Amino acid sequence: MPLFADGLKKIRLNLHRIAAGERPKVVKIGVFTEAQLDQINEKRKEIDLKPIKAVILFFGRHLYQSRCKSDGYTIEDVLVQIESAFSVDSLVDCERGTALVSQRDRDDRNGKKIRDEAVFECTQRHPNPELYSIIPRGDGKNPHRK
Repeated sequence: MPLFADGLKKIRLNLHRIAAGERPKVVKIGVFTEAQLDQINEKRKEIDLKPIKAVILFFGRHLYQSRCKSDGYTIEDVLVQIESAFSVDSLVDCERGTALVSQRDRDDRNGKKIRDEAVFECTQRHPNPELYSIIPRGDGKNPHRK
């Protein structure tokens, strides 16, 4: 799995820090597989961007604001979404940025079929990508999500 053994623990800690009004630390949470990294860097080369490295960082402020505060997900919900999107069989999607998209439907706590998508920001902390957000496609929370 692309997440480190302690990756979810680090993510949980950062999200709890944010919820408590504290500043989280930038932490290393996982890596892209070699195939995923090759696909991402090939696409970046096509559009004249510098390659990124495999190690993925996490800060969490945007993710907490968008999923927990705005959409009402719990931190535990978000961790399930992240774990799903970081499956070793997730596919790279570089059409609207850089993302990993789960290839398996997941039943959420409301019985909806969800495909989780991890979105990465690849410029601010270059050459390392940062897990910026998670999108539970099919949740019905936002009309622009399918």
